[in-house]
Amino acid sequence: MTSTLDVVLLMRPRTERAFSIEAVFQTVASHLPPDIRARVLVSPHPSRGLLPRLRGILHAARAARGADVIHMTGDAHYLVLLLPRRRAVLTVHDCEFLDRTRGLKRFMLWLIWIWLPARRVAAITVVSEASKAKLLHWLKVDPARIEVVENPLTKVMCRVEKAFAEQPRLLMIGTAPHKNINRVAEAVGGLPVTLEVIGRLPEDRLARLRRHVDVVTRHDLTDAELAEAYAGADILMFPSLSEGFGLPIIEAQAVGRPVITSDRAPMSDVAGAAALKVDPEDTVAIRTAVERLIDDADLRNRLIALGLENVRRFTPERAATAYAAVYRRVALRAE
Repeated sequence: MTSTLDVVLLMRPRTERAFSIEAVFQTVASHLPPDIRARVLVSPHPSRGLLPRLRGILHAARAARGADVIHMTGDAHYLVLLLPRRRAVLTVHDCEFLDRTRGLKRFMLWLIWIWLPARRVAAITVVSEASKAKLLHWLKVDPARIEVVENPLTKVMCRVEKAFAEQPRLLMIGTAPHKNINRVAEAVGGLPVTLEVIGRLPEDRLARLRRHVDVVTRHDLTDAELAEAYAGADILMFPSLSEGFGLPIIEAQAVGRPVITSDRAPMSDVAGAAALKVDPEDTVAIRTAVERLIDDADLRNRLIALGLENVRRFTPERAATAYAAVYRRVALRAE
């Protein structure tokens, strides 16, 4: 093994709404120790249709030649299929895409995104114990093959003092079905709040949400604009039905905002003791949690203080050290 490891961080093709994985591994790359030289390689071929995906697989194999380690950082798992197995690492963030499909489509996704990629890499990492458990549900392998490396706080999120508004702004990040927006809107109907959603919403869905609550939306935000959204919020609503990790929880805590999230992993683990946790399928529980935060300033302040402490668990240095250990181990075994 050479004194300096050449590591390729292979990123999924760019899409308008995809940025969380990129942010995680750009952060990791900038905090790796000096003995690891990381370069980012973004697949130029869209994950859409057979031919573009085949081109992506070939591009990854060619572009990664000569690297000591090639790390497929997530989502487009099929890109590992022609990589040198002994030098490849795969990160699986979640398996939610399998939960929401059925029949032949689910089988093909399982085969090409999970089963085959897992057999084409030397190491597999996941971002939470919950994502590890879910992956093991779909993949019968030795659990010791799968290492948990929690995501770091990826953005510089400074604490921003803010007086709690008379009409509190409830912030939600993302619009996918598992984000639970419809149930949140129903739960807070009639309360003096504004629901701000970051992400695209079709007009018909937006109209349905507005039958329950005042809703505002924004999308395609820069990092600075997203930080402003957190700063302008009073409460982060994150009662997701499922997640691989849940970065918005620690982003809101870093800014100094109280969080309502799900009482299920990994959200409950990421939040620690610094959030109100609810059954995400119980609208009464969601509404009660919002009402508690509106009415109880001491509770809000306590959660804010606990959140600022909780964020310290998710430093970039910690994640980078863990990935560096994976890279060194893979490179040593590949010699």
